[in-house]
Amino acid sequence: MLNNMFRVKAGLSLALVIAGTMDLLTTIIGITFFGAVESNPFIASIAGASLPAFTVIKIATTTCLGLLFHKGEHMLLEIQDKASRSFKCTRIMVKGACVAATGFLLFAVVNNLVVVANVIKV
Repeated sequence: MLNNMFRVKAGLSLALVIAGTMDLLTTIIGITFFGAVESNPFIASIAGASLPAFTVIKIATTTCLGLLFHKGEHMLLEIQDKASRSFKCTRIMVKGACVAATGFLLFAVVNNLVVVANVIKV
């Protein structure tokens, strides 16, 4: 049973967690070594006040989101009527949301790298 749970395509959820971790690492490197600031207004004050708290929040958020997408996909696959239109639409929306969130985090990583590269270049 446990093997079947992990056989659900965890690739997208894992990619989201990896992208979130890369965002965290590049943000911390930028803040610590290059004087960058967090551009997310919801957690910028936390990043400026306490990097450990910022780290816990970012890791917890990313991990929870990845687990939610994974569990959502797993729950969808337990539905009996996989041929229904609502099943297909819901599955596309869940996968699309996961891809969008991963893409957003990868954009943040690229942005962080560009900011650090510009500071190094100057």
